[in-house]
Amino acid sequence: MTLVDPGDGPLAADAALVAARLAGGTVASRIGDADPSVWGRAATDAVGWAALPRTSRPLVGQIAALRERFRVDGARRVVLVAAPGQAHGAAVLARASAAPLEVLDSADPGALVDVLEGDMASTVVVHVDTAGQADGPADTVVAILRDAIRAEGVRAETRVVVVTEAGSRVEKLALEAGAPVVTAERDVPSRFGTLGATALVAAGLAGTDVEQLLAEASEATALVTADHPDNPALVLAGLLLAEDPAPLVLDPESGPDGLADWVEHLVGGSTGGLGPLPLLVPGRGGRGPSLTLRRGENVFSTRGGVGAQVVLWQYAVATVARVLGADPFAGGVPSAGSAEPLRCVAVDGDVEIRAGDGTHADSVVDALRGLATRAGGAIAVEAWLDPREDASAAVLGPEIARRTGRPTTFGWAPRTLDGVGRHHRDTPDTAFLVITGDSEHDHDLPAGGTLDDVVAAQAGAATADLVTAGRPVLGLHLRDRLGGLVTVARAVQEL
Repeated sequence: MTLVDPGDGPLAADAALVAARLAGGTVASRIGDADPSVWGRAATDAVGWAALPRTSRPLVGQIAALRERFRVDGARRVVLVAAPGQAHGAAVLARASAAPLEVLDSADPGALVDVLEGDMASTVVVHVDTAGQADGPADTVVAILRDAIRAEGVRAETRVVVVTEAGSRVEKLALEAGAPVVTAERDVPSRFGTLGATALVAAGLAGTDVEQLLAEASEATALVTADHPDNPALVLAGLLLAEDPAPLVLDPESGPDGLADWVEHLVGGSTGGLGPLPLLVPGRGGRGPSLTLRRGENVFSTRGGVGAQVVLWQYAVATVARVLGADPFAGGVPSAGSAEPLRCVAVDGDVEIRAGDGTHADSVVDALRGLATRAGGAIAVEAWLDPREDASAAVLGPEIARRTGRPTTFGWAPRTLDGVGRHHRDTPDTAFLVITGDSEHDHDLPAGGTLDDVVAAQAGAATADLVTAGRPVLGLHLRDRLGGLVTVARAVQEL
């Protein structure tokens, strides 16, 4: 099994030297043994991921039994509701195996409406909540889906599979309601949980062959835990550690479908802003086993099925974090506390221009020019919108990069906050463009307020934290999403 082709550029020779040095330090075998001292005391409760290809095997039978139960009940549609970091793993497994999994990892009303317009009578909801407090945005979304299933005359509690830690409040409520519960691992951080319960349950119920996936992962584990210079994870780590300021460019049209997105998330969120900036270029889904990557003039690739590549990348990125002194398992976004949110400084058509640092602009193009001027390095575009209905927003990232000459990432929030958004927050010279918008599909909540309010609160907290840190931030709020995106796109063309 050849998992890495380092190419023939200068990075390949550098990577070989790094791999040899790492092999001599027994880093690979120590990671395989789940030794937290590789990263320090903070990793003590975060190393269970290394054993998942083995410890997840009992899930094969559990998932098969649940799938058969739902098949008999006429339930064949699977919807995953999870926090962004926990949804990424299931999404890549399902996409790579062409399993029809629908994912809700935000409270955006438009995304929820897309799901509600489907066949709710045949829907199974997988609710992943490792925090287990039953009070987050995902819990709000699950409650709405549960009501929609109940409205079809189906006992909704039996159609919601809960994946949570043992002893959590969510587990207690699920067991009391008679809902099926699968126990999540306590010592597996979200970005490294792709081969654990938080990802396998939803992907498996949607049709991913979990047994084959874990077999691939186990075979790859034998290679990436060897203290040998040819260890593919050490070679890949060497390619990522090369002293080259160029971003790590990922081609989404190569490799298993969805893998490039997943790698961007893993690398972006796990190197403390010290590793290369992962940059996902526009493109359709992947079509083969070989994922193509580029750093400057150097082209290399990783190969294999999605199970093998998940193991490869997790070991490589964890090794990179070790060398850089970063915490690869850090999670969550700091609370904004009492920080002042962005305020509206002008209105341009359907777009409110919002700033928090004394910025003055009469138009969107002036505001964008000002942001580009204040960017010392990259520009991060974070869109709190619907990835399906507002898909045209994704062109803003590469177009801003072309017009400004600065590396520019685009991410759908909140999912990007745990991935490349974390890289940007750990990198002091990044400027942020935060796009929010009113939804024509807003949904009232029983306790008061709407889903738009939930999203606005999340976006406000994440953005205010940047303002508190003194980061350059521009907010563009779309009073009408379609018209507002047209205004923003035209402004970008004038940069």
